[in-house]
Amino acid sequence: MKTNLLRQFLVICCVAILQLVSQRVWAQTASMSLDQLKAIKAVKIGNLEKDTYFKSGDFILDRYEERPAYVFNYSDGVPRKIYLYKIFTAADTKELGLLAIYENGKTKETKPFVIPGASADRKAWDAYIDDLKYVGEKEAGLMSALGFVLSREMALLMGGGTKEEGGEKKKEEYNFCFPANAVVTLADRQTKTIDQVKTGDEVMAYDAKTRLLVPAKVQEISIHQKPDLAIAGVWITPVQEVSASRSASLTKPVLLEATANHPVQTATGAKKVGDLQSGDVLYRFDGATRSVAAWKVARIESNLRTVEKVYNLVTDRGSYLVNDVVVLDK
Repeated sequence: MKTNLLRQFLVICCVAILQLVSQRVWAQTASMSLDQLKAIKAVKIGNLEKDTYFKSGDFILDRYEERPAYVFNYSDGVPRKIYLYKIFTAADTKELGLLAIYENGKTKETKPFVIPGASADRKAWDAYIDDLKYVGEKEAGLMSALGFVLSREMALLMGGGTKEEGGEKKKEEYNFCFPANAVVTLADRQTKTIDQVKTGDEVMAYDAKTRLLVPAKVQEISIHQKPDLAIAGVWITPVQEVSASRSASLTKPVLLEATANHPVQTATGAKKVGDLQSGDVLYRFDGATRSVAAWKVARIESNLRTVEKVYNLVTDRGSYLVNDVVVLDK
């Protein structure tokens, strides 16, 4: 009897705390529907420790305020963790709510709890409350762990601890894009500026495993519009200059423009444009050999110019070519 009353009390506490959190954090966010809540619950995260940011379908998930997991070591010897992700719409990066993932350290079983924002549909809130009651109560230690996490988050919000990380600053990080005049290489080796590319177009992509160029279909096009979006510039030159003699003129550097957070393919893996350093090796399509060649970063300018509209493609291969340089779509 006492156990049931305690569990009911914890459910009520979790709901009350979340109402306060949602009112303070998500008062100006998109409204989550019941269908969206179900879709988010179905998202599979391959590695909870490493997958701190990723796009899945219509949503972007970002490890909440870049915090590590909350870890609980109870007297029963079973370690428990709770991971928090902010949920954004992929189309316009509007915040929808939170995803809390509980992990039992012994069984490795996970349980997702989608926490709607203040403006969410009532049915979404009802579904969340049902999860607390019918899922949360069945797992020993889950409700107390979740209750602590939500109380802790509320305390940080009340104290202003997350103020610097909120709102526009975080949303800007999701605009992985190129300016309108970025040239995209198509599968037939023709080109289009990125603002002319359409869903269903076939573009050229790069398979990092085989190191071969492959065709890819454009599945989605993201467009972000806002005054003074900063564009970084990266100039690259061939690693091996093809010349008859040392006195021959060198190849003119090629300029790649993108938002600083857009990922590109380098010799050591994916890297954001803003994290590139002189000497880093990128890959660029060579029309003469119809293959990719290694090009190295020669110069970087973090704020080359500003634009009001930027674009990104999502392909079924996860990459495409801009100015013949291999870039990733997320």
